[in-house]
Amino acid sequence: MNKLQANETLLDVSNLSVKFQDSPDALALDSVSFSLKANEILGIVGETGAGKSVLARALIDMLPSGGTVVGGKILVNGKSVLTMSDAEKRALRGGEVALIGTNAKLLLDPVEPVGKQISRVLMAHRKIGKAKAWKEAIEVFKQVGIVNPEARAHAYPHELSGGMAQRVVIAMALISHPKVLLADDATLGLDATIQLQVLDLMVQKGRDLGMGVVLITHDLGMVAHYCDRVGIMHEGKLLELQPVKTFFGDGPRTALGKALLDAAKIRPTPRGGSQESSATPASAAASPLLEIVNLTKTFAVDGSKTVVRAVDDVSLAIGRGETLALVGESGSGKTTLGQCLVRLIPSDSGTIRFDGKSILETSQSEFRLVRQRIQMVFQEPYVSLNPRWQVRDLIAEPLSLGPRLSSADREQRVIALLASVQLTAKRASAYPHELTAGEQKRVGIARALAARPDFIIFDEPTTALDIRVRGQIIDLVRNLQQEMGLSALFITHDLNSVRSLAHYVAVMRYGKIVERGETEEIFARPVQDYTKTLLQAELPIEESTGLRNARLLARAI
Repeated sequence: MNKLQANETLLDVSNLSVKFQDSPDALALDSVSFSLKANEILGIVGETGAGKSVLARALIDMLPSGGTVVGGKILVNGKSVLTMSDAEKRALRGGEVALIGTNAKLLLDPVEPVGKQISRVLMAHRKIGKAKAWKEAIEVFKQVGIVNPEARAHAYPHELSGGMAQRVVIAMALISHPKVLLADDATLGLDATIQLQVLDLMVQKGRDLGMGVVLITHDLGMVAHYCDRVGIMHEGKLLELQPVKTFFGDGPRTALGKALLDAAKIRPTPRGGSQESSATPASAAASPLLEIVNLTKTFAVDGSKTVVRAVDDVSLAIGRGETLALVGESGSGKTTLGQCLVRLIPSDSGTIRFDGKSILETSQSEFRLVRQRIQMVFQEPYVSLNPRWQVRDLIAEPLSLGPRLSSADREQRVIALLASVQLTAKRASAYPHELTAGEQKRVGIARALAARPDFIIFDEPTTALDIRVRGQIIDLVRNLQQEMGLSALFITHDLNSVRSLAHYVAVMRYGKIVERGETEEIFARPVQDYTKTLLQAELPIEESTGLRNARLLARAI
């Protein structure tokens, strides 16, 4: 397929409005207008509920049940999408316009090999035979970087990693050579290194074919590094649309754009008041609050003699008022280590000392006293919060570990804890399902603070949150550290938040600590090749915009 002309308008959206039956008085999309040219990448940014995903589906007239376009025009290559016949729309979807969604394994048919699924798309849009379609499917698997494509083509979705499954979805979108690619949070939840590979691949293939790409995301760093223009959405409206260099250089035009940009910036990590010297790591301190020595945890693989060393001879130390970020890809053993520290799972060997006392050998009754001082905020608070309890009951439960309180005193303490995480007293009567993702995180933190701990384990506290909510959680944790002198283990693969929260970094891979040191030192001068690869996946907005985009464009020319 020949490249499209650079100035050719591929997509033209004019005053697009959408309503849903369950909200007849509100517009899900309100007079949205923009255009997309060949070889252009447009980033659409907004918070949850802004209308980004509705927009992506409206562009191919494939709205969820109850949704209706009530005004405006959508032109693809000059043709009106809304007046197309059903047959023309089927040819459009996956043909001229391809949509890549979030969570690839849910998008793929679980009972059919992925190669057959790709072939089926090709046969539907190109009208070719099975043998030729299979051959082209193998070829596109090679193009998207799938190792051993012949074997992978026979695999089922559950047999693939998240990154590999996402590559299959990208292959499915690209195989019919579309003119417009819609990527709706296509890398959400992927490890940083896999996210970078998927983005590079998606943008590179778009450049190779001269396509137009609409990159829908809540990550401004991604926009800064890959996009040509950026649009800010809120409550169904496209509030501003600017060139990326103007948005990040001169600044946003709207209050929301300014708030999102400010929330995405790196904040230098403050020191706790109890920390004597910013240059003295916990490992060198006389008595670290938490000390881990040669800790090991293994798991047996069902149906085999294979043993997985999830935590492999790990030694770490964290001082009073310090935060250590534990970073690494999924499956590296980060969460397993955190669960070992609070004895949610038993360790095989090694030593854990808290405030000078070994805690692995203590009885359950003795550890119960220590447990008050070590709390954990779980990765998915909605899963860890009892759905049948109100917020006041969830926060009050840990109070039973301390002195007996009257009902009035307990309620007062709950309200105070809600205030400490910036939630109003009214939320005490809410149930978990009535809270936003950010509010659920805050309740999880309030629940951890109820026992007045000295040490908190935060397991992925900022993952998959909106830009402003993520920034609010970072600021909240920083303030609590300053006010209460908390020590913390910050488990994450969100590299952009590490420099805002952690004094020190430990890099984990295959259960082992491969590198550790002060945060700024690790980010500025990593030693190990794996650490370098991991940190190269960071996409901070502070760097010059369009760096990766320009490099990828140079490759395509």
